[in-house]
Amino acid sequence: SEFIRDESGAPIGMVVIVRDVTQRKQAEVERQKLEAQNRQLLKAESLTRMAGAIAHHFNNQLQAVIMGLDLASGELPQKSDAAEFISDARRSAHRAAEMSSLMLTYLGHTIVTPEPLDLSKTCKHELALLRVVMPRHVTLELDLPVPGPSIQADPKQIENILRNVMINAWESCGTAPAVIHLTVKTMTAAESSAAHRFPVDSQPQGNAHACLEVRDSGCGIPAKEIEKIFDPFYSTKFLGRGLGLAVVLGIVRALDGFITVESEPGRGSVFRVFLPLSEERQG
Repeated sequence: SEFIRDESGAPIGMVVIVRDVTQRKQAEVERQKLEAQNRQLLKAESLTRMAGAIAHHFNNQLQAVIMGLDLASGELPQKSDAAEFISDARRSAHRAAEMSSLMLTYLGHTIVTPEPLDLSKTCKHELALLRVVMPRHVTLELDLPVPGPSIQADPKQIENILRNVMINAWESCGTAPAVIHLTVKTMTAAESSAAHRFPVDSQPQGNAHACLEVRDSGCGIPAKEIEKIFDPFYSTKFLGRGLGLAVVLGIVRALDGFITVESEPGRGSVFRVFLPLSEERQG
């Protein structure tokens, strides 16, 4: 602003210049968003290299360890102390092999044979097993239409996704009475939340997707923690296993899908897994 003065120097008016900085602010917000995405991409690339190195190292070493333990167990009396020690070591080696397998799944390196699947039907099959281990204080509410949306996947992939997202949901609820809603439906990418979408470089088209939604009444996730929850071995929960959601992301990435997360501390979370629809129906 600037005063307009007469010949004597007395102010008689004012010139005010107004600049619209909306575009500049929008550009700054977009720049920050792109920087955050780039950080996520660089982190994902680094984690991928790390996970691959660990998985292959485990595989190479464990083959020799398990083979040696198998040979040793055959040379010992079955009820001896040494045989029991060997048996314990074999169990530990096989658990380590399972860890290696999970890491390969996170990387999307697992070899599978996709087939047409009814998403609702596949979820019902896995739920029959999950109910056995689900905590009694958790109430499960279902909305699984029949027939459900059709997708192309290996049944074990979908069962793995559902199992890990469900376990994450009920672990977030602690020991208090809680409700988990499981819904299968069809949604377009435009209807999904882009604020927290994974993988961060996913560019979903506007066409419809099959959606598996798990909504819980648990502790929720702080906004600054959401971008970390799919990292291997990251967990904010005391009971967290650290690999469940990382495995989910690996499978979803391999299926050309994406995941959105909505959460707020104290108000629960909503995980939505979006998978491409298939024109083929399950036979």
